[in-house]
Amino acid sequence: MLAERFRRIRGLAWRVMDGIFENMWDYKFVPVEIISRDSNVEEHKVEKVLKSLSDEKLIELKQTEYLGGAFTFLGLSLYSLNRFVRKNIVTMLGKKMGEGKESMIYNCISKWGEAVIKFHKVGYPSFKKVREKRDYGDLHYTVLMVRSAKNEFNALKKLYGKVSVPKPYGWEGNAVLMELIDAKELYKVRLENPKDVFDYIIEEVREMWKLGIVHGDLSQFNILVNPEGIWFIDFPQAIDLNEVETDEELRMAEDILKRDVTNLVNYFNKTYRLNVDADRVIEEILH
Repeated sequence: MLAERFRRIRGLAWRVMDGIFENMWDYKFVPVEIISRDSNVEEHKVEKVLKSLSDEKLIELKQTEYLGGAFTFLGLSLYSLNRFVRKNIVTMLGKKMGEGKESMIYNCISKWGEAVIKFHKVGYPSFKKVREKRDYGDLHYTVLMVRSAKNEFNALKKLYGKVSVPKPYGWEGNAVLMELIDAKELYKVRLENPKDVFDYIIEEVREMWKLGIVHGDLSQFNILVNPEGIWFIDFPQAIDLNEVETDEELRMAEDILKRDVTNLVNYFNKTYRLNVDADRVIEEILH
């Protein structure tokens, strides 16, 4: 249980983890000396805490010319949860709602009431060439988990109120806090009015495009449905067209949009025999 692991971590450990988080963009494994400096904890105590966290599989330790530490997925998730807790945004962690290759999802109690907290497991490379002061090849993979969560949060913020997506409440580390939607994935539901639902989904995809967002991984698995409505979820791979800087990048964004639409058309044609032409739908969205 994540909550039990969370309760076992003491104050000094959180400070050491602060030191890692603040410097993870600059070091693959953050040196003990740097962690000590930024956490205001003596070096010998930092080493002791790091070894304890390593035993708990929350930190990955590496000895090169120096001893350094980096988060594991579990360590980064607990640390990200702690950032929400410190700010009195999350007050209670509930049950695990789901876990896959890309994320681990829990329900929780937040200052907005019941909510969902999603911990990103996979770090998606940016759509454009990464423009950071250091190459990602020199950094720890957990940096990309943080980037993935930030990307999803930013996409939801841009779309909420204009497209049917969960309300985004906050982002910390690899965690995104958002509205809880009580609905089932599209593939688990048998629709009575499939053409109406398909038309609505395509209209929303068109609106996303107008707002400058391409979902990037759209399918029957990340559209939620209940009698009250339809919602789009899972935006870590979303493309922000405001970040597109070249014709080649625009073509890539259009190709990804075409893939999203084709996925949906194929699903509805196969499941409900709609006989929709994907090329015509794409053309209508782009022009």
